Amino acid sequence: MLRIIGMKDTYTVAQAQAQLPKLCRSGRRFVIARRNRPVYVAVPLDEFDALLETMELLANPAAMKTLRAARAGKLAYKELDLDDENLGL
Repeated sequence: MLRIIGMKDTYTVAQAQAQLPKLCRSGRRFVIARRNRPVYVAVPLDEFDALLETMELLANPAAMKTLRAARAGKLAYKELDLDDENLGL
């Protein structure tokens, strides 16, 4: 069966249907496959939220400019404003 990087737990649709409550309670990511092809990925909500937040930062040109400058050591520490759309950058 085809695996997705970082995803060990892969289930057929029938297996996932039979075990869905248990899979959800486990708090782990898992893949559902149909005909040996991944068709669905389930991710715990906290990981999903973190992924969306990361994508929003990566899509923000001002934030990315600042992150690149910080990584290059060109900036001093600056506290982020989490209430600001641009994090106060």
